[in-house]
Amino acid sequence: MPQTTIQILRCFNLGGYTARVVDGRLEIRGPQPLAGPLPPSIDARRAELITYLSEQCGAAWPPAPGSRESVRAEQLAQLQNKAREQRVREFLARSRARREGAA
Repeated sequence: MPQTTIQILRCFNLGGYTARVVDGRLEIRGPQPLAGPLPPSIDARRAELITYLSEQCGAAWPPAPGSRESVRAEQLAQLQNKAREQRVREFLARSRARREGAA
């Protein structure tokens, strides 16, 4: 069973590869050239990768600044930061309450 588009893009990240769509073709670059034909999982999802990159990522991976995927990633990071800050505030408040209760 071929990998999903998201799994392929995750592998690109882990391997240090980039991808872009140029004139409707998928171009992949990275630390090691892809010799020969594309791996079967990428070849099987080529059209889906091209569509996803073109429509959601500014025709590039990692996503181009300002693309839908880039904006989503920024929004997710902001939400995660807010949640982390809230947990820290709650921890500090509990610690302060325990210290005041022990005094």
